[in-house]
Parts: sequence; structure tokens; C-alpha cells
Amino acid sequence: MRCRRSLAVALLWAVGAAGAGGTSARAEGYRQSPMLDELTRQGKLPPVAQRLPQSPVVVRPVHQVGKYGGTWRSLYSAMRDLQLTTRMGYETLLRWDRDGNTVIPGIAESVEASDDARTFVARLRKGLRWSDGHPVTSEDFVFMRRHVLGNKTLMPAVAPRWKVGGTIYELEAPDPHTVVFRFAKPYGMFRDMLAFMGRQNELFTPAHFSKRYHRDFRDAAELDAEAKAAGYADWSAYFARQHDLDLAPDCPTLGPFVVRIPFPAQRCVAVRNPYYWKVDPQGNQLPYIDQLTYDRVLDQTMLNLRALDGQVDFQNRGIDAANFTLLIEAAKPKGYRVQVDYATAATGVYINQYSRDAVHRPVLQDRRFRIALSLAINRPEAVEIIYNGLGIVDNGVTQPEDRYYLPGLDQTYVQYDPREAERLLDEVGLKRGAGGMRRWPDGSAFHEILHIVPSEGGTSADLWQLLADYWREVGLRFSVVIEEGTLSRLQATTGNSDFFAYREVSQHWQLDGTFKVPIANYCYQAPLFGHYVQTQGRQGIRPNEEQQRLIDWYHEMVSTPDLRRQLELGHLILKQWSEQVYFVGIGRPVELTVISRRFRNVPGRIQHNYRLMSPGYIGIEQFYIDEEGSTLPVHPPTPDALPVPYLFSAKQEQ
Repeated sequence: MRCRRSLAVALLWAVGAAGAGGTSARAEGYRQSPMLDELTRQGKLPPVAQRLPQSPVVVRPVHQVGKYGGTWRSLYSAMRDLQLTTRMGYETLLRWDRDGNTVIPGIAESVEASDDARTFVARLRKGLRWSDGHPVTSEDFVFMRRHVLGNKTLMPAVAPRWKVGGTIYELEAPDPHTVVFRFAKPYGMFRDMLAFMGRQNELFTPAHFSKRYHRDFRDAAELDAEAKAAGYADWSAYFARQHDLDLAPDCPTLGPFVVRIPFPAQRCVAVRNPYYWKVDPQGNQLPYIDQLTYDRVLDQTMLNLRALDGQVDFQNRGIDAANFTLLIEAAKPKGYRVQVDYATAATGVYINQYSRDAVHRPVLQDRRFRIALSLAINRPEAVEIIYNGLGIVDNGVTQPEDRYYLPGLDQTYVQYDPREAERLLDEVGLKRGAGGMRRWPDGSAFHEILHIVPSEGGTSADLWQLLADYWREVGLRFSVVIEEGTLSRLQATTGNSDFFAYREVSQHWQLDGTFKVPIANYCYQAPLFGHYVQTQGRQGIRPNEEQQRLIDWYHEMVSTPDLRRQLELGHLILKQWSEQVYFVGIGRPVELTVISRRFRNVPGRIQHNYRLMSPGYIGIEQFYIDEEGSTLPVHPPTPDALPVPYLFSAKQEQ
């Protein structure tokens, strides 16, 4: 196999360790948190140098070297808010740098790609250990591929990101620290995908632990009996539960924190990982903070009230931008500041491109109808009313941070023109009836449900009622239904919601292609088309020509190693979205983060994006608590400053 050697440059395939893996001026003399000293003295933990890999990652603090200790206080209203596998445990083979675009080494010291982008060789860090002290080896990747992804009971449908060419990647492990991925077709985006999803429970799992719960390594009857005794329907549900890092205290992790008191406790607690594999430039093992606590609240209203009272240290999830004025007024007396960042995703409504209703279907597929919905919205007024004027009007197609951004594509059909909206609705056959409200072409009343998924960003329910009011003014009646997140998404992914309100991904949308391309049923604008592609025609509806064009472009985009061709194809997809208005975007609201005065090393700008696993991409392990914070200056936000690189290099400091 011919491989291109890795370089620490964003536009190259491979990402290497030389000069980019984080080199420290300290060759020896590592230090640990005082809370671990007694365990080390008692022989319950090896010395810190023995717990670190041969080449630990050296993390550059955002502002300064921190101090050990303290509790990071946060709030949650549902299990999805813990996120110890994802945002709060962001550890991937490769990772994003703090600019949100550059790919740098992570768990792997390097990843090399063959010239045809079908084969990738990952070199794991020697001496890397799970949180229970067991070595991380290529066996952990082999187990995941053979016994999880390759097991129809555990994984009846494998995510498209691991099936380029229609089949799951093949994997080889020539030695304990080398993993070779082989794809049926070129995978030009694999490097970026590793930075997004190359994590535990996706590409690897602690094999020594997982064998305890897997039918391939246990007596089947004994394992099923154990699962049922624990309250699970079968061994597969038992296996999944034991690997959920929000629920399973015994499951090893590579993240900075390990859950000790799991969901659904009134106070969930995660404590430092004693085998965490990163240090600061002075050789202090990270993380600085001793533990995370998540206090449970009834709902997002209560979450916002407690944040307003200063009961959190760093909280973005669930903070409602509508409370901006109240938060600012309470900030000083309650000892916190409010950081304001523009969201990287627009809020709006997906229009189903294959309605289950044969009368509704041709109307929803008519771009004139979708344009009319967009023109009927007074976006500047909505931003002013709902977000206190703090927001950017756009249509949700793209944004400047998107590497595929083209100026103007984010502004099509965002003007307020209700008269033109009325004309277009008349054209498509939605005539006004008695009482002035419109009717479908068959004469039935236009009365539709706007399904709302509760927003992680705390978007106010008032926004959706305001949207329904705008559409009522042009004769369209909508009822706003806010449902539990899982139920609301189920309505959308099964094709039972023709109007689904959520957010549209802009930055790194290419890695979560279903937001714009029907390749799986969780493509909210065309779930039945996506289900057809996902099941290779066994279920769902065959995509029409318009949607198939998006699919073909996207598959080529993912495959080609030619970065210029990737860019061209990305532009084609975004142009079609801009012209066809599959998503009626309202705008990008602000994301508010409540940060206590004692909480340190937070950058002046945060990109709140699941594709970056924020705040994980910043490096939560370098956050620290300074109990003297009330008397010390807080680093002011500097949104226009270049982000501090994640990795430290002694050479760069000379």
C-alpha cells in the first residue's frame, strides 16, 4: 500500500504527530491533582508518569495554566443534557482545533491515507489507557467492527458514515497500536469524519469490558437471564445500557470525567479520570477540575431561573435567549457574566418533500408554496420580539463559517413580502374560503400541525406561535404542538410531520449530510426518500429526480479526495437548497452562556455546534475553578481574536 505521509496541515489527508501532537518542554516530572495523592501513596493508583502514554497530548490553555480542584456546577432537565459520550467527553481519533476547521491529532498520533483514499492507517498512542487502567489497543477497534457493527442484533442499521460504497469498512490490526481501515470506495471526507465521530461507541469500545455483556463471549442462556434479572428485555438492551457513559459508572472511558452518580439522580456526578492522557505545558495531568455536577430541574423554565440565580459555573444548554435582559441585569450581583455568540445553525421549519397525504404532496413539492411561506415571515420583527434584536436574519442554508459558503445563498427569499406570498399561494391553488382562510385544492380546510422539538439552545415557544400568526395573516392555519424531543423527531423521521420546526445545520453540514440530503430517514425535509436510500430500496419511497440529484452530488462529494471537486459539489447542493427552500429559515439567534466569575480559560468566542462537540473542541479539561475569582479580573471576550491553538509545541514558544 502506498501512503502519503502525514503533515499538520488542514488541507492534507493525514494528520501527524511530528510538531503537531503537542510536545512539552517537560520530558519528565509530571504532576497530578492532590485528590489523587493519597490513592497513589496507598498503592491504589500507579504514579502519574505510569498512567500517562509515552507521548501524552500537551494542551495549551486558552489563557493560562490553571489550578487543581473545584466542582463545575451545571443543570439538566433530561438525560440528553449530560452528554459524557459526546460534547463533555469529546475524544476522537483526530480532533478539531479551536478554530473549528483544522484537524489535528487526537487518540491517534497520526492517520495516513492511501493515494486512492480507500485505505487509512491510524497509529495509536503507545501507553494510552482506559479510565480503569487497562491498555487501549487495536483490539478495541476490532471488537467494535466485528462484534458490534457486524452484529445485526446490536446494530440492525449501520450509520452511512461507516458504509461508504454501501458496505461497512473492513478493518485490520497488524499490531496493538496500528489500525487499518479499508473502504469499498474512496472516502475523501474520512479525516474530517474522524474529528467528528471517530469516538467510543462509534469506532472503538473497551473490548476487555464489552466481552462481559456480549453473547459471543458468554453463555447465551446465562447472559439472557442476567439481562432479564437486571430489568432488560434481552442481552442487546443490556449491552447498550452498560456502554452508555451517562448511565454506566463501570464503563471505561477516555474522557476527562467518569460518571459516578448517573442519571436519573437528582444530582448526577462525574469525577476526574485518573488515567486521562493529557497534560498542560508544565506537566500537570489534566483535567484541572475535580468533578462535574448536574442538578436535575423540572424543565427549561426552571433551568433558566436557577441559572439566573447564579447556580451554575458554565451553562449554555437550555439557556433561553429571550431571557437576555434578565440575565444581564442579574449578572453582577449573582457573580457571573453572560457570553453572547451567534448560533451556527438557523432556526426554522422543514417542509416534507413526500407527504403521506396525496392531496398535500404536490403542493408541498411546489417551490412557490415554500417561497410563499418564507416571504410571509417578518424576520426583523421576529428577531426583535423573540431575541431582543440579538440575531442574524438568514434562511438557514449556509453561513460564513461554513467552508462551502457562497455570499447571498443565505439571504434568498428572506424579505418580508406578504402580498407576493398571497399571490403565490393563489397560484398553487390554495384559495381562500369562508372566513378568509385557505383551503387545499380538494376543498378541505388548510389546518396543519407545526411539530416543535424542544430546543437544546432554549428557543422560546413564543417564536413558533409568532410564526403561526404570520402565516395566518396570509390565510394559512397552523396549530403549534410542542412535544417531547424523541416523540417530535419520530413524527418527522417516519414522514408523519409535514412541517417540522427545529434547526438547520450550516457549519460542517457535509459531515451530517442527512440534514441536507435524503440518505437516511432522519433527513427532516425528505425522510421517506432517505429511508429508501438507507435501506437500499427495501423500505421508504424512491427519491424523485430533484432529490436524487442531491444524493448523487453528495455521494461524489464524500468520496472524492479532490478538495476542489468537494467544494464544487458542496456549492451545487447549497445552491439547490437556496433556490428550492426546503427549509424556511427564520434566522440565527444568539447562544447565551452563563459563566461564573470563578470559571477560567473560556475563549472569547465559542462555536456552539454538535459537529464540533462544543464545548468539547475547546478542551474542557483545561477549564479551571479559581475561588478568588470575585477579586480577580475576568478575561474579557475577544470575538475577533484568533483562537488559541489546542496543542502546545515547545518549539513554537521559543
